Amino acid sequence: MRSILLSILFLAVIIAGSLSTLYYLDNQSEALLQQLDMLETQIEAEKWDDARISTKEFKEKWVKADRTWSMLIDHYEIDYINMDLGELEAYVKNKDKANAMAKLESLQLLVEHIPEKERPSLKNIF
Repeated sequence: MRSILLSILFLAVIIAGSLSTLYYLDNQSEALLQQLDMLETQIEAEKWDDARISTKEFKEKWVKADRTWSMLIDHYEIDYINMDLGELEAYVKNKDKANAMAKLESLQLLVEHIPEKERPSLKNIF
């Protein structure tokens, strides 16, 4: 009887931890995506000084999120985000609209994909 109660307790702790991780990833990715949407608007309008500031702000947010996300998800996706962010910074600095928009779209897809990938679903299981 005692071992069953301990097993149920451990299972509850694992489920609660998983749900809180998913909630955290969803909230963080939503905040990052909002910042990227604002950056997209600035690049489309060719407001390069504002875009440079927004890129810097996004990078600061990403560095904070990266510390936690590194413990929770695969590192190769984090590496892709870091590489795309570095390229985006260069494109914004050089006022290259086409390439900046392409990298921005890539970043949006990666940030959006991470919580989706961590969410339990049949697609992720099989």
